[in-house]
Amino acid sequence: MTQQSNRTGPSREWLLRMADVEDSCPSVSVGGMACDLDLLAPPHSNGQRIFGRLVEFARRQLGMSVEQLANEADIELSEIVEIEMHDETVPRVRTVFQLAKALKIPEGRLMEVAGLATPRPEISHAALKFAARSESTAKLTFNEREALEEFVKVLVEVSDGGMRD
Repeated sequence: MTQQSNRTGPSREWLLRMADVEDSCPSVSVGGMACDLDLLAPPHSNGQRIFGRLVEFARRQLGMSVEQLANEADIELSEIVEIEMHDETVPRVRTVFQLAKALKIPEGRLMEVAGLATPRPEISHAALKFAARSESTAKLTFNEREALEEFVKVLVEVSDGGMRD
């Protein structure tokens, strides 16, 4: 008898395979249930840090407080604070869409930055440049504002030139 790992529940790979199988068998709901239970959450990456910084800078550039953004995006205040302050926070899909609308950033591109969709190479490159040039301050510096504008410009260009959201 082989020894199993101490992990509880099915592996991520198994859940993904079963989600593919459910397409051919309408009575099976493994993928949907796994998503509902957050078992298919994306692994932590540096993307969450970049996503949080982007949300913070875009909010500050619009002159919004965290509370104003929470109201505008119809998101709990604590959720926005978590996103901006804690690198390990993985946002929910609804949260990203609500933030994209409130911050005027294309939804699909923001999903990529948040780590909820596979980023295009242009997005990854722009995100790395943005992370390298941004520093947290009370007011956006000229360089931060420039970095934010360049990053958002790439998000908009990729959205306009490629697949529509």
